[in-house]
Order: sequence, then C-alpha cells, then structure tokens
Amino acid sequence: MDRNRDFQIALLIDDISEAKQISDGLRELGIFAHYYQDLDDLWVSLNTYTPDLCIVDVKKMSQKNLLFKQHPKVKNSLLKYSFYYKKTTQMLLKSTHGLAHYGLIRGDLNINDQLKAIIKRREDEIELVEQNQNLMSRIERLKLRSHTLTQNIEKSSQKLGGIESVMEILDGFGEVQDQGEFKMRMVHLISGWKSCDSFGFYELNSTGQKLVSPQARGTKLNTLPDLWLTKSSQNGIENYALEMAYDVAYGVMGDDIQLVKICGAFEQADLILFLQMNDEISEISVRYLEDKLSSIYRKLLLSSKLNKQETYEKDIFSVMHDLDEQQFYKKSSSHRFVLVDFSNLINLIKQRNGNRFYWKSFSKEFQNEVTELLGSKTILSNYGTEYFLVGIDKNKLESGFAALKNYTEEFQYWRYFEESTFVVGHDVSPSVRFVSPSSVSLLRNVKEGVKDIMNPQIRDAYSARLEV
Repeated sequence: MDRNRDFQIALLIDDISEAKQISDGLRELGIFAHYYQDLDDLWVSLNTYTPDLCIVDVKKMSQKNLLFKQHPKVKNSLLKYSFYYKKTTQMLLKSTHGLAHYGLIRGDLNINDQLKAIIKRREDEIELVEQNQNLMSRIERLKLRSHTLTQNIEKSSQKLGGIESVMEILDGFGEVQDQGEFKMRMVHLISGWKSCDSFGFYELNSTGQKLVSPQARGTKLNTLPDLWLTKSSQNGIENYALEMAYDVAYGVMGDDIQLVKICGAFEQADLILFLQMNDEISEISVRYLEDKLSSIYRKLLLSSKLNKQETYEKDIFSVMHDLDEQQFYKKSSSHRFVLVDFSNLINLIKQRNGNRFYWKSFSKEFQNEVTELLGSKTILSNYGTEYFLVGIDKNKLESGFAALKNYTEEFQYWRYFEESTFVVGHDVSPSVRFVSPSSVSLLRNVKEGVKDIMNPQIRDAYSARLEV
C-alpha cells in the first residue's frame, strides 16, 4: 500500500496499550499515526494541521469544557473521523449521535480488518477529491485556452480576405503531371499574386548533399545561392538546413519573410518556399497555403507512383537498333529523339585540366532533373562524354523540346567545377537538336558536331572567347 505512505492519522485513545494495538495494525498498512491521550492536546494540534483521518475513543469525547463535536473543523466538516469503543464503553456511543463519522471500530474484535475497511473508504474519497480538483483545474485551463482561441479567431476573422486570396491562387493551380510542372505552375501563380512582394524556394538535389534553387522564371522570384550541407539528407530538408536556408533567404530578400514547408515524399519538407508578404494576408492564410500546396504535392506524388512507368536508360546500341527498326521496318515509336551536344563544356574541361570537374554528380543530377522535367516516360542514353540522347514522349513533344532547350540553357554547369568563378562568364551551353529515326543519321549528327568543333576557324574563335 505504497500510496498510504503519506496518509496521516491522529489517534485520540485513552489507554496507551489499546493505542499501540491500533498503531501496530496501521503500521502493517504502511501508515504511521500521531498519538494523543488528551482532547486538549488534539484540539491544539488540529488548529495547525488537518489529518486525513482521526480515530477518537468514545471515552475522550469531552474534557472539562471542551467537546469534540464543538471543534471548528468538526463543525465545518473539515475533519474526517471514526470512533473507537469496546463492549464496556458501548453505552458512550450516544455521544456520537448526529456526527457524520466514517464508521465504528470495536476494540475487542479484529482491529486490522476494521481499519482496512475505513481507510479504504477514506482513501477512495481522497482520490475522488483529487481527481475532481484536477478536473476543475483542467476545466479552467480549457476555459483559458478557449478564450485565447476565441481571441485569435476574432483576429483572424478580420483578415479573411487573405484566405480568399490564397484560394484564388490554389484554384488556378489546376492539374499537374509531374514535379517539374508543379514547380513551374507554383512560380507562375505566385509571381502574379498581389499579396506577395517577392519569393524564393529551395529543394534538395538528387544526392541530398545540398539545397538548390530550381531554375525558373518569375517576375517576383529570387534565385537563392546553392547551400552545401554538412551531411547528406535522405529524409527531406532537416531542421539545421532550414535554419541555414532561412538565414540566406533573409540576406537576399530582407526581413518579414515567412517560411512555407511543402511536404510530400519525406518526413521532413521536400520543398521550402520563402514568401515576403504585404499587410493584406495573415499568418493563418500562409499556413493554409502550406497545407494546400502540400496536399496537391502529395496527390501528385501518389498519382505518379500509381501510374509510374520506368524511365528507360538504354545503351547507345539499343537506341540505334530502335532507330533502324523505325527506318527499315516502319516500326512505330512513342518517342522522338533529341541529341544534346556538350562539346563546348567538354572542350572547356580539357583546356582547364587543372580544375577538377565532378563528372558523377553532373551526370546524375542532369539525368534526374531531365527525367523530372519531361516525365517518367523519358528515354535516356549517353554517347560517350559529349552527347546525351533524350527520347521525348510524342504526346508532349513540342512542350518537352522547348522545356529541354530552355533547361539546358539555364543549367548551372559552373556548379560542378571545383573552382567555379572563372566558368560563369563562358558560354558552355549545349546545342539541342532533333535526330532523324536512323542510326546513320545519328552517326552523321555526331560526326558533323565533331567536325564543327575541330574546324580551325571555329576552334580558334572559341579558344579566343575562352581566353577573354
């Protein structure tokens, strides 16, 4: 009965041997009692503290002009008590009539069982009182919280125009097919949002090692610098990375920026959006935007997963075989191939051979981002180090080619050089052109590209431009 360790009992018993008998029974229950032999001693003690239970011998109900039932704590029901008697003192029980006691304890019967019953009753009562106090305290806290929430709702209701503004943005979002289209649509809509003065956003690159600001065009978009992380993040943008990104965004965009976390595939945020808002929109509206953008993003990821078709990475000989199948046997194809020529970049790498180029990161990120841009039906194949063949789904051929061409022009190739400052002023953008469905046509395209680069006049002009 560990919970009885602090249970306080006062004994007012005439015979000390009888008091010891009761005390021994209480000690077996883990309770230690305070013993009083005279009513006046108990009277004074009750003025300073109130025990959980008082056991009073019926022989000690009065002393001179003191009456137990006249004590203020008895009259006010603050003191809880039971009465002790024996067969020889049973006639004195008349003095207890009218008092709301917790039971009678007969000394010439089994004391322990009688004590257990009375203490259990008192114990349960104390527990119920404590529960009631806790509930009352909780009710008060809930009232206070409700009052605070009511105040917040009243404040938010004054800015409902912000919610309507966010809803207009979301209504214009429409259906998107892939993550690249999601980001472009988001940039376009926020750029036209009157409540937003400027914005910027970050996402993890494919290796999870740095935060990058995706290439996009928007009238209010701030391109944020890349941030290398101290460790690779495989579960979204972690909190320390959020703090780094916020500091950078603050330096670029200024104060009063709000963070919007767009969550989807990971436990942490997939994308983080920084908004510099004007006074027309409230914090609750921004959180609403966060929830809705995350919902759209998750729906997109789920749809992509359910309808996913593998991205085809084919070796160059398989691609050439497929091209000849189309030429010689008129075999239909769902793709049209585009040759991405990186000769300019390769020549710069060869000229600056003391400046390391990170081939693996470049290849992985370029292919991942092209796949994200064009969709999961894209076919990728590399022809040595200088050429990539990209098979674009014919259902989105025109938009896909334009997106690929725009992407390769804006791709930040300088990020993959160890010393990147000298690269920024050089034009290393690749040429992007369609290839006829024929292996010979592909070979001619590659050969003509090599001839152009090896032409002395073009080579000298190119070298002179690099030196500048």
